[in-house]
Amino acid sequence: MAIRNMMEDIVAKVFREMESHRPEIAGLPPSQKDDMMAIALNRLPPRYTTTERGEVLAKIQSRAQLDSDAFRELLEAYRIVAASPRS
Repeated sequence: MAIRNMMEDIVAKVFREMESHRPEIAGLPPSQKDDMMAIALNRLPPRYTTTERGEVLAKIQSRAQLDSDAFRELLEAYRIVAASPRS
């Protein structure tokens, strides 16, 4: 397994959950959805793993907190994107 930032998976999962519950996010164009994820990932600390076992352990140990952090940053990213959408 290569070096992997597990925050990417967590942010993507939380984003999908947000999309399913918030029509204003689901209706965004793909470029703005990508912007939201990029903003959130840039504001969150990376969580690198090099083995599947390490990834599983890291997710188990701090899953609730990481999901909460990802949700908070995605919500802030939505505010940023909604305030100044790109064309």
